[in-house]
Amino acid sequence: MDYEVAVRNVAPEHTASVRGTYPMAQLAEVMPKEFGRVMAALTAEGIPPSGGAVAIYHGWNEETVDVELAITIRGVFFPQDLRRGVKASRVPGGKVVFTEHIGPYDQIAAAYGAIQAYAKANGLDLAETMWERYLTDPAVEPDLSKHVTEVYWPLA
Repeated sequence: MDYEVAVRNVAPEHTASVRGTYPMAQLAEVMPKEFGRVMAALTAEGIPPSGGAVAIYHGWNEETVDVELAITIRGVFFPQDLRRGVKASRVPGGKVVFTEHIGPYDQIAAAYGAIQAYAKANGLDLAETMWERYLTDPAVEPDLSKHVTEVYWPLA
């Protein structure tokens, strides 16, 4: 897949999230469960989501990943307002290198490679934290070739 890569300025967004360090091999199982936990907490408190699910990657190695699994919301809430370990957080704002991945998630590494190549070619330094926004609900669209994931990698 050819990726269109560009620098964008994005606004920060409020989220409700859970954060943990998970085995890399179990991430595909963990994500739907934890996004469900966040949605259940939002629903229980009457807080509507304002956008899709977001995964903020704070660090990783070959075996584990430190990831914050979040749902964007309008405004902010106090951390004690939600149960089930769900906390107030936010997607960072600022300048990012951005691309969109269309297709199965297990092929998303190519999108990250395109961002890294763009940054190198343009003399840009990338931060350690990056995030993905999932635009396609797998429960609604089972065809993996139609799944859309936005990839944001902030500049250092």
